[in-house]
Amino acid sequence: MTQKPEHTGLSDALVRFDDVRKSFRTARGRRQQALDGFSMSIPRGSVVGLLGPNGSGKTTALKTLLGLVRADSGSVHAFGHALPKDQRYVAGRMGALIEGPAFNASLTGEHNLRLIGELHGAGPAEVADALELVGIAHAARRAYSGYSLGMKQRLGVAGALISDPELLVLDEPMNGLDPEAVRDMRELLKRLRDERGMTVVVSSHILAEVELVCDWVTIVRNGRVICDAGVSELISRGTEHLVVRVHDTVTEQAVAVLERHGHTLTRAAGPRGTDELRMPAPRPHPHAPEVLRLLTAQDVYPRELLVESVSLEDIYVAAVRAADAAAEDGPFERR
Repeated sequence: MTQKPEHTGLSDALVRFDDVRKSFRTARGRRQQALDGFSMSIPRGSVVGLLGPNGSGKTTALKTLLGLVRADSGSVHAFGHALPKDQRYVAGRMGALIEGPAFNASLTGEHNLRLIGELHGAGPAEVADALELVGIAHAARRAYSGYSLGMKQRLGVAGALISDPELLVLDEPMNGLDPEAVRDMRELLKRLRDERGMTVVVSSHILAEVELVCDWVTIVRNGRVICDAGVSELISRGTEHLVVRVHDTVTEQAVAVLERHGHTLTRAAGPRGTDELRMPAPRPHPHAPEVLRLLTAQDVYPRELLVESVSLEDIYVAAVRAADAAAEDGPFERR
């Protein structure tokens, strides 16, 4: 009798990692901790960006989800099932591209995709749909060996989509793509979420694209999650800055005026004989008109006054630096 799979009823998230740990033995026989208490949730129907420096544990986490790596401890659940015990019950509901595509160089893109399709019970219509989705239907009958790096990447994504999965896992899907192809990939991920209800996890170093396409981001450092939140929430939390650009002959006067009225400033050299005075700008920037009034009253006329918005890159850099400053365990390789 086949044992009934464990279903935990985790309805708040499609995927959950709880205190997952995984180490590997290096060539020198030392233990390298890839995941060190890794915990994260993947909301259903969202596009999630998994961010972190090289070697932070992102790919190991994705491989653990896909059953390619077995965790030493902790728990992973997907679709309410415990993994890897119930991996066979959920494997068909996931599609993935991990560490780059690998295809038969002598076969055409279409032939390669047909072979993958046969494993998932997908026919010619599904193959054609996947090729069209990723924008390489025109090159379907060209040998894979003649594909550019970007085309190979797109074919890898098509292979991940061939089974029409509920969860799509992509490791650096925009590698090798030109700007137009990056935009097309961004729009594809949004369509998969909006039109097909697909949940997408994207590991990427292109933070500007992650900010444009993702609903949620998880930042990983040294095998631990240091930030796990909605993109819009993170951006709204960030501190914007008011930047006042003045001619360098009146910088000291401008600084004196603004500090006398309680403004905290940092200063830096600007372009073409100017200095930039930067100060925190609480939303919705009520003190921008006040700053202009204070300066012009003292015959200091700014060349430019603008609000510098916070970006996901700013948040990422701040989170990683804060995690490094707080770390007490030393370098990444330990135990």
